[in-house]
Amino acid sequence: MKANLKKHAALLAGAVLLANTQLVQADDQQTIIELQKRIEQLEQSMNERLNAMADSMDSVAAQQSSGANKNVHIGGYGEMHYNHLDVDGTDTRQIDLHRMVLFFGYDFSDRARFVSEFEVEHTLVSDGARGAVEIEQAYVELDLMSNMQFRSGVMLMPVGMINETHEPPTFYGVERPVIETTIIPTTWYSAGISITHQLDNGISYDLMISEGLKTDDPTYNNDADPFDLKSGKQKGSFADAFDLAVTGRVVYRGTAGLELAAYAQYQPDLDQSAEISYADDATLVGAHVIYQLGDITTKALYARWDLGGDAADAAGKAVQDGGYVEVNYRLNEQWGFFGRQSAWSQNDDMNASQSDAGVNYYPVEGIVFKADIQQQNKDAGNADGFNLGMGYMF
Repeated sequence: MKANLKKHAALLAGAVLLANTQLVQADDQQTIIELQKRIEQLEQSMNERLNAMADSMDSVAAQQSSGANKNVHIGGYGEMHYNHLDVDGTDTRQIDLHRMVLFFGYDFSDRARFVSEFEVEHTLVSDGARGAVEIEQAYVELDLMSNMQFRSGVMLMPVGMINETHEPPTFYGVERPVIETTIIPTTWYSAGISITHQLDNGISYDLMISEGLKTDDPTYNNDADPFDLKSGKQKGSFADAFDLAVTGRVVYRGTAGLELAAYAQYQPDLDQSAEISYADDATLVGAHVIYQLGDITTKALYARWDLGGDAADAAGKAVQDGGYVEVNYRLNEQWGFFGRQSAWSQNDDMNASQSDAGVNYYPVEGIVFKADIQQQNKDAGNADGFNLGMGYMF
């Protein structure tokens, strides 16, 4: 900026010099000398003022840039998986950049902020590809009090252990725990409003009103499963909102190393008031405990859906539930080991189970390499083998 201003000053001074020298007589040498001195003084004075002006403008621009950058927050995470499995007698080997996610946030003030999460799954999004582009979070948060926040927008549901915190370095295993991808359909997000309140005794609670699930309508598709809850996520995209869902959670963290949580959701109609009703109400209840003692952490979770109506009962899907227990050991900052046992059922005739064990390696903070083995019974899919993974967060 300074260089440009000096250049303009020099051109102006040159123009003034040319004009004045044309007005005086060539033989009036003394007058020319005096005019040159006056022009030099004028140029010096102008340069000093322009330099001062440029310094002031640069300072203002730097302050504005610094303030804007301070209010903007950028982060992200991602993970790549290699699965080598025998799936009910079929050899399956696959590598996949499962997801790449970017976080963008902005602080409007000390009490108002914007949070967003932009995700691309499976690398490629095009006609016939299995990839997807999703906005998993996009909400405005206001501090009603120092310990109470109001949110409005697209938010992660306050249920389970990893639905809200699922960056790869934060959990064990290449794939997310199977209970939290089937019974709790992680990643589960909805459009709505919520309030979070942290109390002084280590208890906090969340209350959320949002779009509900809308499962497949069998009156239009003979192959539809009206009680496949995972497929009922509307994801805030032209979501039918005839029958809203209410979700609540209570969490206790008042004892060092201990977290206790209970959550529930109710929605009055899974078919969102379809002309021909094919489903009734749905209620989710769940709870988990996390206890860390030294380098050993034990986790346990149970969740259960109860679906109302004769149709769900006749289909054998009125109750869908599952749970898991995990023990992990953090040897040091770089190495951690885990074992997990899961069991679940999504219909009356299903008794699925899966065993997982493996290792996480953290070369630096924010990066993890994973390896695990899994064993499933027939109801779970008979997928036995090993998985390798890489993940990061920043």
